[in-house]
Amino acid sequence: MAARLAIGPVDVSPEVREWVDRETLQRLVARHRRGDWGVVDARDARDNTIAAYRQQGSLRSVFDLGQGLQVWILTHDLGTDQLHTLVLLPSDE
Repeated sequence: MAARLAIGPVDVSPEVREWVDRETLQRLVARHRRGDWGVVDARDARDNTIAAYRQQGSLRSVFDLGQGLQVWILTHDLGTDQLHTLVLLPSDE
């Protein structure tokens, strides 16, 4: 997916801010916005692509940063005025 997706305001959990530097965080959000879902399985990747195309539902990206650290980026409420994105660690959910 080459186009940039609208993902709304981005909220970053305090835990992500503690563990991930700003440059890496910006790079991960940019990848999510481009439709690079990271290491999600094939079903989640397909569901993300369909949701992005239809502009409804949610998107989920998972990025492995090494040493057991994963960052999740979740965009909710595509196609609505409630569109927003959360960046969190799996333990934050």
